Amino acid sequence: MGDFTFGSSREVLPLCRKHDEDRDMCCEDCKTIFCVTCGQTEHKDHNWGSIKKISSEKRKDIPKISQAIRTCVREITDSLSFVSQMEYEQEKRHSGQIRQLVKQQDDVVNEVFKLTNANIEKSKGIYSRCQQRLATLKTNLSNFKQDLLDKAQYLDTHFNFMTGFQLMETKNDAEALMIEVNNIDLTAYGHLPCFFKGKMDYAALKTMYGTLMDPEIIKVSRIANFKNFSNTIVSIHAVSSELAWIHGWDCSAYLLNTGGVIRNTIEMNSVSNDFVVVNDGIHIFTDFENDEVKMMDENGKISVLVSTKPLTPIGIAKSLEGDLFVALVDDYSFRLNTKSKRLIKLMSTDGEEMKTIEFDKDGTTKLFTKPHRVFQNYNSDICVIDQTGQSSGVLRVLSSEGTAKFEYRGNYVRKRFDPRGLVCDRNCNIIVSDCLHSFIHMLSPFGEFIRYLVTKQEAFDAPYSVDLFNTSLWVGGKNGDISVYRYISDPSD
Repeated sequence: MGDFTFGSSREVLPLCRKHDEDRDMCCEDCKTIFCVTCGQTEHKDHNWGSIKKISSEKRKDIPKISQAIRTCVREITDSLSFVSQMEYEQEKRHSGQIRQLVKQQDDVVNEVFKLTNANIEKSKGIYSRCQQRLATLKTNLSNFKQDLLDKAQYLDTHFNFMTGFQLMETKNDAEALMIEVNNIDLTAYGHLPCFFKGKMDYAALKTMYGTLMDPEIIKVSRIANFKNFSNTIVSIHAVSSELAWIHGWDCSAYLLNTGGVIRNTIEMNSVSNDFVVVNDGIHIFTDFENDEVKMMDENGKISVLVSTKPLTPIGIAKSLEGDLFVALVDDYSFRLNTKSKRLIKLMSTDGEEMKTIEFDKDGTTKLFTKPHRVFQNYNSDICVIDQTGQSSGVLRVLSSEGTAKFEYRGNYVRKRFDPRGLVCDRNCNIIVSDCLHSFIHMLSPFGEFIRYLVTKQEAFDAPYSVDLFNTSLWVGGKNGDISVYRYISDPSD
């Protein structure tokens, strides 16, 4: 801004470089200031007028503008807290990984020494790069914060004496800064490297030692997004890279391709809460209204596989051996008593019960509050989304025998975690969607947070269900949206 004298009898306005006329006009659409000739030519179809008139109308909005600036400053403060926490988490993860690497070195023969040093250097490089990016982001956010505070203070103390030009220029500058702040994508900085510890097997030294994964080698890009439905995509099951079945609340099953075209529709006349597709295209689904697990063939003929009364089936998944895991509850409340029944049953595709998972290894501690989804990871772990409240839950991971190994309650960014969709990739990484915050978390097989899979630019509103087929990640939303992403977790894919 130039120098102005408050209280002067006439505003001193800069001249238009094109027309040598006073820049005394303002465009509300373009947020720019210009002369009347520019307005009549370049902005003739826009909402523009004299600075005097528009600034007179906008002057009364100064308290709102100032408040908006302060709101943006508070958001920057929250973002700075995120950055500081991320710095701490990266420091902690980096230090922990170094300890893991060294411990592995102690367990392995001397031949692994060079491999250890290489991984340490790789970790340092990742850490250095991440810290440098966060430092740059932190500096930028601090600069934005100070600039906006300066403008807010300037507006608060001078708005009664400002010329219309000064007012509009200051307002436009502040709004431009706030737009820049809003466009900052913090999820792009929320990456944590992860070391995959291997088993001691001297026949395969490199595999035994483990792999330090750089989270940035994971590439996720949206290849399709469409909305064919108005209700929740309760469950989704990809049968190929191009096709997926979905079940919603409308008692129908739909086969869609990645273009959003419905290739087949089957009227089920039953409400499905979750389902799997087995051999010959047979759907096995949970009918929570009738407390039954049902089968539907490719022609839509439905039969009862097994009645689960008095328990209600919710989630269902295939085991690695081709059997079924079914999540069962005695009611939908989140309060437990000694008589509450919340469990996972393993049964054959003929309905024969094979195992019940309800208590931890002490035989008395209940494992679940309200098991919602289940998926058996490719390392044989049993992953269960356990709802603990209406919009909160926890991911519990059990051994194949059914004993608790670890749990994940979300990372440090949000206090509440609302897991709904669950799947694992072939590297045994766990993918879980947070419906409340519209995040898709990627975890290591050991429950360590690695990164968010979807960036701010490709954010998915309320992801409720997920499935993965090769490199196609399908996501169904609470509002009926469906997105398909290309998911690359291995550079060789």
